[in-house]
Amino acid sequence: GGESGVTNRPAIGPSEEIGRVVPVIERVAGELGALVSVDTYKPTVARAAIAAGAAIVNDVSGLRDPALAEVCAQTGAALIVMHTRAAPKQKLHDRSYDGRIVPDVNEFLGQRIELALDRGVAPEQIMLDPGPDFAKTPAQTVEVLRALAGLHQLGFPVLLAVSRKDFVGAITRRAPRERLG
Repeated sequence: GGESGVTNRPAIGPSEEIGRVVPVIERVAGELGALVSVDTYKPTVARAAIAAGAAIVNDVSGLRDPALAEVCAQTGAALIVMHTRAAPKQKLHDRSYDGRIVPDVNEFLGQRIELALDRGVAPEQIMLDPGPDFAKTPAQTVEVLRALAGLHQLGFPVLLAVSRKDFVGAITRRAPRERLG
């Protein structure tokens, strides 16, 4: 991705994001022949990244903009749909979801699957991400990870990105630079 997902840095415009990701994607996908995924929630960035050779769009907004699903439907790119209740670049820790985050994740992803399918995305293009630490406290993230088997019942592959997440620090009591190994 060309825009940091952390909330203490400002969002950037689509043209700047395209300028950051397209040259890298062209090099990695074109010269190295690697399968490339782009993290973005912006349809214009997704379209440019796919044209440059990206095969997967990882939408960290939970399909806040349905046009992103349409880009994937039109291009055939895979779509990773992530659970989050927060808008991009916003942090949200709602403790009222303690003990009930798992049903929320399943319901949200089920709704987003339907949205993607309605926009023309084929079922084989869809992957799910329960969004560790995205709009979740560390305890809620652990709750979701413990119930991961149930997420498979939605019938789609599941992706987890867990490096440098807050919940890892809460469990290990280590700062990000101290927990890489």
